[in-house]
Amino acid sequence: MKSAIWIIMVLLTLAGCGKKDSYRDIDPQDIKPWQPKSEPLSKYGNHSPYRVHGKIYRVNNHPTGFKQSGKASWYGKQFHGRKTSNQETFDMYKLTAAHKTLPLPSYVEVTNLKNNKKVVVRVNDRGPFVGDRIIDLSYAAAKMLDFVNDGVTPVDIKVVNSPHDLQQKPIAQGLTYLQLGAFSDQQAAYNLAKKSSQLLGIETFVTILTTPAGLLHRVRIGPINSEFKINQLLNRVSNAGIANAQIITD
Repeated sequence: MKSAIWIIMVLLTLAGCGKKDSYRDIDPQDIKPWQPKSEPLSKYGNHSPYRVHGKIYRVNNHPTGFKQSGKASWYGKQFHGRKTSNQETFDMYKLTAAHKTLPLPSYVEVTNLKNNKKVVVRVNDRGPFVGDRIIDLSYAAAKMLDFVNDGVTPVDIKVVNSPHDLQQKPIAQGLTYLQLGAFSDQQAAYNLAKKSSQLLGIETFVTILTTPAGLLHRVRIGPINSEFKINQLLNRVSNAGIANAQIITD
């Protein structure tokens, strides 16, 4: 009986070690800070408006001076190595963040109102779409702000730098997309977007255009930066049984 208890204790100890090792222990002093700058607007992740869980969001084309107060959460190993909304690779050990409406990429100063600690993060992802949270921070950023164990904390955020493209032209000007269809019926558009994503394994989104006849839901892939890629996609879309796709430049 004693030996059985000892085995159980060893297994529990090993399990506990595994959980602890799932996050590399990092000293906030070793985390490399950003040198905020105005970067080019990301080709991906800035389509606007977009819809998540039935709610419509619009990317902020005038983020200079933007401030916001609310709750911050953080995300880590579950998304480590996956693609962010602007198609970069998420690294939970870098100072990055997700925001619902700021243009990608933007640099934002975040202040933890519980301890007044501050950190500058680079926004390269969309979210959080849970409750009333306003920003989702990487594990490293949560360490810097000292709220990893809390999970959620009240914060103030303000934009430090936003894409320099916004000073010169509207968002997504002159970009080329493959449009799979345009519908007045919202559900038809989202059904096609879901079908396309499943068949092609490519992000397919719906943009909403206001017309005199009402809302038009456009199902699109892109932007696409070469004629070769456009032709490739047209062939794949056709072979997948999706008809009437056309090339659109906005």
